[in-house]
Amino acid sequence: MRISTRLTLSLMSIGLMIFISYGLYHLSVERTDLTRSISLQTRLLGKSLQIAIENAMRDKQLADIEELLKGLEQIEPELKIRVYDQQGKAFPDAIGYAYESDFQERLHVALSDDADDQFFYPEADPDYITLLLPLQNTRGERLGILVFVRALHEMRRDLDVTQRNLGISVISFILIAAPLCTIIGLTYIGWPLKRLTDGMARIKDGNFSPLPLKNHQDEVGMLLEAFNAMATELETARSKLKEEAQSRRHIQAALQEADKLITIGQLSAGLAHEIGSPLQILKGRGEHLLLCAGQPEEVIRHTRILVSQTERITRIVQQLLEFTRRRPPHFAPIDLREPVNAVLNLLEYEAHKKQVELSCEAGKELPLILADSDGIQQIVLNLITNALSATRAGGRIVVAVEPCRASSNPASGEAIEAIQLTVSDNGCGMSQEILKHLFDPFFTTRHEQGGVGLGLAVARSIVIAHRGSIKAESSPGLGSTITIILPCGETSS
Repeated sequence: MRISTRLTLSLMSIGLMIFISYGLYHLSVERTDLTRSISLQTRLLGKSLQIAIENAMRDKQLADIEELLKGLEQIEPELKIRVYDQQGKAFPDAIGYAYESDFQERLHVALSDDADDQFFYPEADPDYITLLLPLQNTRGERLGILVFVRALHEMRRDLDVTQRNLGISVISFILIAAPLCTIIGLTYIGWPLKRLTDGMARIKDGNFSPLPLKNHQDEVGMLLEAFNAMATELETARSKLKEEAQSRRHIQAALQEADKLITIGQLSAGLAHEIGSPLQILKGRGEHLLLCAGQPEEVIRHTRILVSQTERITRIVQQLLEFTRRRPPHFAPIDLREPVNAVLNLLEYEAHKKQVELSCEAGKELPLILADSDGIQQIVLNLITNALSATRAGGRIVVAVEPCRASSNPASGEAIEAIQLTVSDNGCGMSQEILKHLFDPFFTTRHEQGGVGLGLAVARSIVIAHRGSIKAESSPGLGSTITIILPCGETSS
């Protein structure tokens, strides 16, 4: 059962107890007052008639007594008055047998006592009041007994009306107080608790917005304020946990990257040591054979292949060494267009030879960024080289440099000034499966063209050193776009 319902029932029960108790007390007081009033009226009337009848009996005026008694009974039909002489004979006639036998016995006992007597019958819920007064002469001799029997129908009607009014009042109290108590309970307890329940459900769904207080200055208002404070603390704690989780993911990724680099470094060092010397010998012998005159054509052809493949292996080992032992970057304020244009000038001839259009789109006013110029050139060189490999004759490669706004903290959503560098082509494109491993070291789709799979891995590591981001978008047959965002703010080395 809801608290507001329990509160309503409790208030209603207390109110009914107080109301009914007061009604019963009022009914008891009214019964007592009516009984006292009727008793007093009956005794006053009896005393008056006692004096009048005693005087009439002394004067032997029995007809006057009969006329007086009949006149009183006509005025008050519920009043029966009789005079009993010394022999017990009633005047003008005996009280009829319309009364209960128990009442007749009680009256007979009272007549035999020969004294003042007043009683109610029955005592608990009386229907009659009876008064007996002795009649005496001037010498104190007993002449008879005056008997009053008065029906209490009027008093019972008054009490019934009071009881009925009490019942109507109780029903009216229930009909009025029940909805009022319900509204009060809902206003001050039910609806605030419902808002708390809804707030908890919203927090469960990730919504930490505060609840409206609606000018509550009581304990419920304090509870709502405490709930809002708790929601704010939970939101702060959740943001911190998100930041810590993101930081842990970055650390794990960095550790995995470091583990890869350590493995590559160990491999590169071993290759450089174990393969370097034999390669130099093979290359030297092959070059010597090429210089020797009179060698058969077949020997010269094989020797050239030997020298070419030896040089290729040497370049691969050198790339491995450069990947694992890059020099520390030197950050300085630069215009990003300068290293980009330098690479475009370098690859312009190769693009022309492949019949690929190579163009640059850059704004006229770009903010300076803190970056390593050589590192930026290496990034652009690797990206354009890959684009040239994926683009057929008649294709197009576009390098774009433009300002943008980047998020410095994903949890807080703060944006900072940055530069966006994109390299787009309309070449063969890549599948989503290839995109998942595009920046992994030694992952390449150009094995037959001599690709080692380190170009994009090197580019990504340089971008991370600049506290930037790199992403790739591609669809098979629709070309590819590599987007790099470099912040314009201070970059740690």
